[in-house]
Amino acid sequence: MNRLRLNAAGYSLVTTMLMITLFFLLGLTIFTVAVQQARFTTVRVENIESFHEAKTALNEAIAELKAELSDDDFFVHHDIFTPSQWDAFLGINEDTPSPETIAGKLKARYGVEVEDVSYRLYNIPTNKVFLRALNLSKPFTDGHRERKVKRLVFLTNTPSFLKYALGSKETVILNGGVYVEQGNVYAGQNAYISNAANYVKKSGELTIAPIDGGLPASMNDSIWHIHDKLLFSCTQTSSCWKTGGRTFQMEEGLFFPGWPDDGGPLIQQETDDFIDTDFERTVKDKLLQAAGLSPLSPETQQAYIERIENDHQPPLDVARELEQEGKLARVVTDDETPYEQSINQMPKDKPLWLDAEGKEITLYRGIDVQQNGQNQWLIVNGNLRIEGPTKSTAAVRGNLIVFGDLTLTGNLALNASIYVTGKTTIYNSHIDGVDGKGLVLLSKGTLDIARINEFQDSSEIPNLKGYFYTDSSATIYAVGSYLYIEGGLFARGNGAAAPDTDINGLVINAFRGRIEPKDGEPWNFIPSSDMRQSRLIVKYNPRVLVEQGTGLPFVNQISLVADRLEVE
Repeated sequence: MNRLRLNAAGYSLVTTMLMITLFFLLGLTIFTVAVQQARFTTVRVENIESFHEAKTALNEAIAELKAELSDDDFFVHHDIFTPSQWDAFLGINEDTPSPETIAGKLKARYGVEVEDVSYRLYNIPTNKVFLRALNLSKPFTDGHRERKVKRLVFLTNTPSFLKYALGSKETVILNGGVYVEQGNVYAGQNAYISNAANYVKKSGELTIAPIDGGLPASMNDSIWHIHDKLLFSCTQTSSCWKTGGRTFQMEEGLFFPGWPDDGGPLIQQETDDFIDTDFERTVKDKLLQAAGLSPLSPETQQAYIERIENDHQPPLDVARELEQEGKLARVVTDDETPYEQSINQMPKDKPLWLDAEGKEITLYRGIDVQQNGQNQWLIVNGNLRIEGPTKSTAAVRGNLIVFGDLTLTGNLALNASIYVTGKTTIYNSHIDGVDGKGLVLLSKGTLDIARINEFQDSSEIPNLKGYFYTDSSATIYAVGSYLYIEGGLFARGNGAAAPDTDINGLVINAFRGRIEPKDGEPWNFIPSSDMRQSRLIVKYNPRVLVEQGTGLPFVNQISLVADRLEVE
């Protein structure tokens, strides 16, 4: 009996020890897993913290760089008169930049590396222009790998309007479903949005689309810079507007403050000063530098300064003087030879002067105004019409100054900067880039873009590559038209009303969806909620500006344009 009890007690003890051992092993396993998980979590947290620290350091470095360059008369105050002096100030040509340079300061304070990629990636002639493309990068740890956050920054002595996808220093009105795929919007005064898209029939009749054209839209990271954040909206479709004789007029009582349904993009005031440009002085600068009178050369600096600061001498008079002095080559023309042939046969060692004495010149074929692959200048005294073919494409290579009006129509491929002292009309046209480059067009007078790729369905490929600026006002129509702009649009607004309106600034009309025509006019409106179905898409691309570096307008200040943050 006692033996049975002892055996039972022994079995109980063994069972208890086994249970304790199992629980111990189970606990040890759980503890080990917990420790490993904690280690993984710690590593992951450290990786995330490392990434955010690098991202913060990079953004702070860019903010400091912007502050270092914010001076109303930057070049004079820092004794920078040549591109080589500019590079020395930045410290971008030194293996170990000194602490006094920009690159040295950013490395010492933030651990941010500065790499000059101006020539390597963008073929920027750094010995001639102040435009620079810099890669700013900061390393961080991701597991056992070292990675980098980086941001491409463009430094340029160009005016502020080149930083925005859409904008005006005055009023911005966006009617219908325009889509800002990339970039920011700027309104120096008020901004208005509506879902009513306006268009003009071939007869000239002002017409309002009968169907809701959609509201403007943009990417989540797009910022709308609006003075005092004053944005007004109307969602009454055609009731938002009335046709008063020859103009569309706002029904102001139907526009209310704010975005409908508390939606819309991020709206804030622009904190940077707006760097403006003097259009006439810029044209004079281009004329003088094209003729070999540069402010960077000791031999020609005084002559340049005397002429550009003479406000009583308009640019056309400067051009005539330069031609008389032999600094421009006159294009010889006759009634038997097409203008294109005369231009293409001319040597390009000097800027070309084509004097139409204020009359209109029409080019039906492409022209090549280049010297050793670099854009030379063609100066036209008169109205210019470039009419590309319908079944092929006319290529225009070279920079132009037009003392008159400009009309672009037909299929065109342009690698050019064009300055127009009159008004500009882009009508029934398809404009591509050529040689990997595009168009920067600056007009003193109004800008009118209409009937581009009419009734064409949406595409993944931009059909209008360039940046379009007017010192005056602009009206853009994309109801029957389809425009996918890679670049941007800006109407400074100087008192003249936008075409077909009484508005001083930028006016855009766009429908979101398909349009079926009847007798060459919009007839059946098929709306869509898909942003990609907008008949006007704007994709801001600063590289379009880089491509025309020598032809861009400039000022005595430096502006900074930062591309998106990337991780490699």
